[in-house]
Amino acid sequence: MTDMSISRYGYKDAATARRYAAGGRAMFLPGSPMMHALTLQLLDETVPEDGRVLVLGAGGGMELGVFAAHAPGWAFTGVDPSAEMLAAGREALGEVSNQIEWVEGYIPDAPDGPYDGATCLRTLHFVADNGDKLEALKAIRARLKPGGAFILVDNCNPGGTLDFERHAARFVEQGRRAGAADDMLARARASLTGKTEMVSPEREVELLTEAGFREIDLFYAALSWRGWVARA
Repeated sequence: MTDMSISRYGYKDAATARRYAAGGRAMFLPGSPMMHALTLQLLDETVPEDGRVLVLGAGGGMELGVFAAHAPGWAFTGVDPSAEMLAAGREALGEVSNQIEWVEGYIPDAPDGPYDGATCLRTLHFVADNGDKLEALKAIRARLKPGGAFILVDNCNPGGTLDFERHAARFVEQGRRAGAADDMLARARASLTGKTEMVSPEREVELLTEAGFREIDLFYAALSWRGWVARA
């Protein structure tokens, strides 16, 4: 899989990783607590009390902390390519981190499962649509039990479109209003410049369908963010 160049997002910097683990990522996603609440509602449809959940892009531990508090009986596998982000997640979650299998790597590096549910929140837009994004989705589906829920939340503001600059400005303004520091705002805006990995919502649904997912439903929309639930 193509390297996601995570260093330009600051995830290889330990101090930035700790800030993101403390909630920095949520500053750029409107309604983050409600998005997490809806994600848990949808996971509850297929994950039993003692179920297994695969969390992709888990560095920082933000959603893992929310998920573990909701369902203490769930077993989690958290996958992230950044060692610094994983370390920040372990530090932030404390004893809860013992409930989690931490894996440094990309989606294909995740254990085979099978899992009752999986999430990929604010992560897949780092993966290029050159075959890698489709292969990532296929790898997720292959690790799910039949009918298992997959929750995807992605930034859908592809570069080169007429609406890109307007949506990018709103993305940064949301972070400013949420209290993000100036350096985080600058990094967020710079990360969007020339970014080719993001795809349109329509393309996202096409990719989910090509990967073999069914019952694909939109459950979240905020600025350029979109969230879907699908079944394996």
